[in-house]
Amino acid sequence: MGVRTRRNNRKKYRYRANSNRKEKKMDRKINPHIECVQVRKAWDKKKPAPANLADMGLVYHLERDVPVESKTQNEETSEMPPRKRIKRGKEEKPTEVVKQLEEAINEEYRRKESAGIRLTNAQVEYATAMLDKYGDNYKAMARDRKNYFQDTWKQIRAKINLFTQNPKYYAPYLKQKGLFKPELLKSQEK
Repeated sequence: MGVRTRRNNRKKYRYRANSNRKEKKMDRKINPHIECVQVRKAWDKKKPAPANLADMGLVYHLERDVPVESKTQNEETSEMPPRKRIKRGKEEKPTEVVKQLEEAINEEYRRKESAGIRLTNAQVEYATAMLDKYGDNYKAMARDRKNYFQDTWKQIRAKINLFTQNPKYYAPYLKQKGLFKPELLKSQEK
């Protein structure tokens, strides 16, 4: 009875099931979209994901391949005999994909680090206007008519410190005033 039923069911068409959607879903499982450019270039569509990642020098199952010891140690575990020597395989050199990934991460980190804090045009104009008008007198800035947000003198000081610590905005201001000294900016970066 079971074989006949299966054979019969094979001949029927299921109208409720969207075959296109099912096909796309299966395709996404087999060939997933990979965000990382380096991994996408090295990906072999004929191999499964674990084999692909192993060829690239990456790990598919992190918990299984990189065991982590629990941080909580019971009294029983401390009384255990010392462990035997662990056999380690030969040290593998990083593959081309791993090197490319490291370079990409380092480049992104440097770009983010050098970018600093972004200020809006309104913030830059506000800081320059206040510095031009009052210099370092933050309490007078707090009483100024253009202090629309009614910032306290400490809040204004913090905003102006953001402006002066960012060479991207502060250097053009100093050049405009004729006070530009490259040594001053280098000391602020440290």
